[in-house]
Amino acid sequence: MSKRTGTKRKAAEAAETKAKRARGETDLSDGLKWSQHGEVMKGVCPLMALTSPTLPGSEKVVGFDIDFTVIKTASGRKFAQGSSDWEWWDECVPQKLRDLNAQGYRVIFFTNQAGIEKLKAKPEDIMKKVEDMIAELAIPVLCFVCTGNNHYRKPSTAMWDFFVENANGGVKVDLSKCKYVGDAAGRAKDWAPGKPKDFSCSDRKFAANIGIGFATPEEFFLGEKPPPFEWGCPDPNQYLKNNKPPPGSKDFIAKTQELVMMVGCPASGKSTFRKRYFEPHGYTAINRDTLGTMDKCLKACKEALSKGKSVIVDNTNPREDARQPFTQLAKKQGIQCRCFVMNTPVELAKHMNYVRQNQTNGEVRRIPEVGYNVYKKGFSAPTKKEGFSDIVQIDFIPKFDSKSDETLFKQWTSVER
Repeated sequence: MSKRTGTKRKAAEAAETKAKRARGETDLSDGLKWSQHGEVMKGVCPLMALTSPTLPGSEKVVGFDIDFTVIKTASGRKFAQGSSDWEWWDECVPQKLRDLNAQGYRVIFFTNQAGIEKLKAKPEDIMKKVEDMIAELAIPVLCFVCTGNNHYRKPSTAMWDFFVENANGGVKVDLSKCKYVGDAAGRAKDWAPGKPKDFSCSDRKFAANIGIGFATPEEFFLGEKPPPFEWGCPDPNQYLKNNKPPPGSKDFIAKTQELVMMVGCPASGKSTFRKRYFEPHGYTAINRDTLGTMDKCLKACKEALSKGKSVIVDNTNPREDARQPFTQLAKKQGIQCRCFVMNTPVELAKHMNYVRQNQTNGEVRRIPEVGYNVYKKGFSAPTKKEGFSDIVQIDFIPKFDSKSDETLFKQWTSVER
């Protein structure tokens, strides 16, 4: 075979391997095979999973983040320059992972790779890197990759839940025998001499949400003592300390036709409030998320009012000029217009933003940070001079429709100060 022919064959084999990885058809030892899960968003599936139908399940699991936990860039850069730009985080890492496997632990990688959704990283590069790591380890390792800012992203437990439900051979995991290791641990700048601040606390939160132990790479591999850390946001459980009973519909419903306008930042609870207290009493809901444009909202509002129905508008409505067309409609109709202001703290609203994404399994994507910045920049507090007959302040009072909703609310999310 000529050198040129051999080069062409290698190129063809590489192209075929790349195509198989993209299709999730790469076969590895121990029956390990890639698969993709969830509805395609922005051209990629939200979850890539490397699992095996033949590996026995284990009640003992040690999970690891990948970047700067089990490996680091060989180039010394913050982000890898291709699938081959890696080396073990420390020379002791490979044998430590092999020892865990020998002791009956299932070794698993759980990693956030938002660069895939942002088109800054290629799925096949991540797959190749993981495959090369496993080949060098010579032990079976499962891997779960969240490809963007979706409901699988740590600290959400969705990747762990997927493993337990679909990739552990039906064996029940004993949480007391499990641990997660990661570098996103909430450590402050100079937690060790010259060390930078951790970019987040998401790995520590991930372990806490699952209910398993946590360690940093330094603690787990090198035996160092745990340094101080901060969660980076309020504990969601602190918002449940308000024991005030939730109000009833009778506290809000008018006896005559009216127009109600909601004011509140994204995910502050407007829609839940509307559905719980107003819609059951025949109020027509006007929502820009559903109707698309302000013109369509105004048109729908006019039609409902002309039929004698009460209306509730639950857009964010931060500015007076956004509220004015509706107050004028109420005035023209000769009915009262009340304003309900959601006093939900912004950090809590951001938390519920993530909770909503997790509740809907990603069907409702979280509002990006810019949405809160735009709301804050344009906000002006409503006054009666605008034409409101009353302005009602609504404080956050916890009330859950199911136990699963309460459990999700109590989990740490990606909110960081």
